[in-house]
Amino acid sequence: MMMNFRFGTAINCIDGRTQEVVIDHMKQKYNIDGVDMVTFPGADGIFSSDDHSEAIAPIRRAVSISIEKHGSQIIAVVGHYDCAGNPGDREHHYIHLRRAMHEVSSWNLHTQVIGLYVNDKREIEEVK
Repeated sequence: MMMNFRFGTAINCIDGRTQEVVIDHMKQKYNIDGVDMVTFPGADGIFSSDDHSEAIAPIRRAVSISIEKHGSQIIAVVGHYDCAGNPGDREHHYIHLRRAMHEVSSWNLHTQVIGLYVNDKREIEEVK
């Protein structure tokens, strides 16, 4: 591991419109050098399905590697406008992002967990 390279982690959709804006935002706002990207179609929605344990397991494993091996101190869960994997309006995604943030926080990885929504202008909205 490059000791002076500071990592963050993003649980993001596979949609290519979200990747760069999320990385750029996290690098600028959270003073990191790069982002380990854990991607899955409609990632924010996975945490809101009734039986999601099978889908969550590989995501949790990948996030754990990012934390343990790369020393990531921040995890972003990302949702976005016009998502094919988790269709819905802005409020739909905000609800799913809050649920996802709550679940990821419950993993007790001792990192900051944030929610990010990429809107129709490809701007980042931080979800509280």
